[in-house]
Amino acid sequence: MFAFIEVAYNVIAPIFICIGLAALVGRRYNPDPRAISSLIIYLFSPFLVFDGISRSDLQAGEIGQITAMVMLISLAMAVVGWGLARLLKLDRRTTSAFMLTVMLINAGNYGIPLNRFAFGEAGEQRALIFYVMSAVVANTFGVFLASRGTASVRESLINVFKVPLPYAMALGFSVNVANITLPLPVERAALLLGQAAVPAMLALLGLQLARVSVRGRITPILTAAGARLVIAPLLAFLFAALLGLQGLVRQVCIIESSMSTAVMSNVLATEFNSDGEFTAAVILVSTLASIITLSTLLLIV
Repeated sequence: MFAFIEVAYNVIAPIFICIGLAALVGRRYNPDPRAISSLIIYLFSPFLVFDGISRSDLQAGEIGQITAMVMLISLAMAVVGWGLARLLKLDRRTTSAFMLTVMLINAGNYGIPLNRFAFGEAGEQRALIFYVMSAVVANTFGVFLASRGTASVRESLINVFKVPLPYAMALGFSVNVANITLPLPVERAALLLGQAAVPAMLALLGLQLARVSVRGRITPILTAAGARLVIAPLLAFLFAALLGLQGLVRQVCIIESSMSTAVMSNVLATEFNSDGEFTAAVILVSTLASIITLSTLLLIV
């Protein structure tokens, strides 16, 4: 029990302090979360991804393992989300939001600092690669799903190509592989903008949680949160064994795969007119419940 409390206090509590302070600001001053979400999608996150990849010194093998884990867990949870939504007989708009909350992982604003506090700088570096790959899923398939709540297939596909993160990832890999040295002002600007991403995401999460209500669709909300926090970790252990993951890569991949629902699910649902209220409610429930599930997982791995 003492070890459990120590993990929750030292690793998870600092994150929730940041989220809680942002929630207090949200309650008091009611700032517009959409302004922050736009900065995250179109400015901070792309530079976080670009800077992290361009500077990364991880071996190709580790990057490949992390990428494989992200793709497997995302695909599996998308199928799980679709199946559960069918069982619950949700409408098209809510099904889209339900799948987003089950599939998209809070690997950035929650996962990166969690792995930094738990495993140090080496854990943070691997968590960043996991986040990058999961962000690519969110900014492609996630955008498509969010758009499909109300838009046609053609409009959904067009929206996928409007977000900059996949291009930032490709550019970062190009700079890394070609060993290009960026001009110092450009390098420092990219670093500063990238460093703003995680605090902005934590602030956004706090602002969103400050205005969430779970009244109403409690069964689908609890089902989505349960799938994210219970089914995903079980699949993560299975996929880690199948991929032969070892050591720190295994620890980070399992923890990242087991994170609560991504803030990006609400950002995308809001941006593309899916069910934003539902995604925000699942974020609230899964984030609070993750204090217990993640503290337990950190002790296990």
